[in-house]
Amino acid sequence: MRTRTFAILCACSWLVPGFSAEVLDRIAVTVDQQVIAASDVILYLRVAAFLDRKPVDLSGPARRSAAAALVDRYLMLAESEDSHFPLPSEEDARALLQQVKAQYPSEAAYQAALREDRITEQDLAAHLLAGARALRFTDLRFRPEVQISDQELSAAYEKFAADWRASHSGTPPSFEDNRDDLEKLLTNQRAIEALDKWLETARQKRHVEYREAAFQ
Repeated sequence: MRTRTFAILCACSWLVPGFSAEVLDRIAVTVDQQVIAASDVILYLRVAAFLDRKPVDLSGPARRSAAAALVDRYLMLAESEDSHFPLPSEEDARALLQQVKAQYPSEAAYQAALREDRITEQDLAAHLLAGARALRFTDLRFRPEVQISDQELSAAYEKFAADWRASHSGTPPSFEDNRDDLEKLLTNQRAIEALDKWLETARQKRHVEYREAAFQ
């Protein structure tokens, strides 16, 4: 579940212009009256593969997993709108886009990589924006509720120290030196756990229907 949750923090492609020409478009899944098309799912997978610098996987299981991630993304963005959370803007997405482009030695190399994965810069920017908005939703909705006790921090440090001794020589960094990092780590974990629980409940409140033909 947690792996899928992190994957969600990627693209909401029915909000993204673009269409994959290799399939006749069809409905992949509906959430109440909201339609997620097969082309949305394929675009999601193509942009994710581009960002991971991995070959795109368009297998049935991969498409089903992507569709589930898009359902969860829709639920988060809908809740964000209902709650009037201040979400990242298109300007924020442009900053993220520049970070991705900086990984390539030249504009030509970047454009060639986009063409290879059959996506556009507009697809990529929308993907990044949707991911940033999902992260912000998680931060605003769940992080303030997280409380980490001193006992939990101490237990996390003991595990860290044991792992350190197993792979390093000498004395591990002190608890005080690692306190802030450990607190951030535990807070992130708790926020994701809270998001998982919220998504499970949110799915149950909606009519979600997968069209199995789209994943065969």
